[in-house]
Amino acid sequence: MPKFLQLTEEELFKKWAELNRLEAERITRGQAGEDEQFAYLHPDPVLDRYTNIFPWAKNRIRLHVPEGYNDYINASPITLKSTATTQSTPKDGVVDNYICMQGPKKSTVDHVWRMVWDEFAQPSISTPAVIIMLSPTHAPTPDNPNRIMEKCYRYYPEDETSPPLELNTKGVLGEDFHGTVKFASREPGIPGTAIEVRKFIMTVEGEDEEKPILHYLYPNWPDFGSVAEENVASILALMAVTREANSKGQNARLVHCSAGVGRTGTFVALEFLVGELQRGAWEDWDHANANRDPVFDSVNQLREQRKTMVQAYEQYVFLYEVLRKMWEENYSPERVGGEVVGKVKSHRRRLLRRQTFLRLRLANNGWFGWMGERSITRRRRRKEGRLELDCLVTVPLPRKELVLYFLVDR
Repeated sequence: MPKFLQLTEEELFKKWAELNRLEAERITRGQAGEDEQFAYLHPDPVLDRYTNIFPWAKNRIRLHVPEGYNDYINASPITLKSTATTQSTPKDGVVDNYICMQGPKKSTVDHVWRMVWDEFAQPSISTPAVIIMLSPTHAPTPDNPNRIMEKCYRYYPEDETSPPLELNTKGVLGEDFHGTVKFASREPGIPGTAIEVRKFIMTVEGEDEEKPILHYLYPNWPDFGSVAEENVASILALMAVTREANSKGQNARLVHCSAGVGRTGTFVALEFLVGELQRGAWEDWDHANANRDPVFDSVNQLREQRKTMVQAYEQYVFLYEVLRKMWEENYSPERVGGEVVGKVKSHRRRLLRRQTFLRLRLANNGWFGWMGERSITRRRRRKEGRLELDCLVTVPLPRKELVLYFLVDR
């Protein structure tokens, strides 16, 4: 296991403190006009949900509006690059591009859909636009569970009874942009998860094409917190299904929570880092990179593009915890059946080149799993005292219809 996955609590906290020191330094340089990359952008009380969360002035999405109209939206383009010098398997054309934004306010609904129309490629040459929502619309405040506050305005039609959204009726984005967002269908969700999937159709006056949009809502991730252990598999499934929905890669995926930095940043960082692990980027890592930490480097990359990404210490530690567990499941034979796993280990690495990573979870007394672009289900009786881990990794065999299952004992 690489050294960066064996850090102590004290070492992790020191790294977290260093990330915050670097961010404070960027803010200071930007406010003083010493670094254009981090030029300070004053918050907009009407358009920003939180006064301390806003994009860097040089790395923000600009709305396509006529001259004289406000082009601001609290959203940032994000691209992550591998910190590894070598990888045993290539990315096969997968690009880690995102747009990260705050949870929309009532005053920014038009701005969000203007951005969706402008920033996502036309449907004739791309997959549908993909939106990932990691926050419920309302939740209790951390200091008072009885006080409910808005975390994100419901900016989309919820079901077939919802009227279409009529966009820019007041002309705040100029007189030439008017559109409609209609609810199309409630798509099948992912069994055993709380993920809700909706399909919308967006049209704009004067444009011939309709734009299909897939919207994925996961409401069970607490603000400022990490995902509960029993829900980690749901997040990994959300990553897999939204990446597949965006398989052509022309579009970034639009990700948001409430502020657009905590859960959003953690989701983006975790997906990227899980991909690095699956592609073998950290095999023999310590021989050439003993003092490097790709988790730290990736979060720092994110913060250079959008302030405060991975907002809470608990979220930062969560990244290490998930990756450590996945490393053990992938590379430690003694954890998953000993000798048998050792024999298939080399075959498993070859299969990773085809991106046939399969993860199962126990839900409703049955197994649910994802492998590549297809979901599979296998019913298994729960045996008393046997299963202690909620999330297991399986090893596909050469014939697609055959799957080797491991039951993990602690």
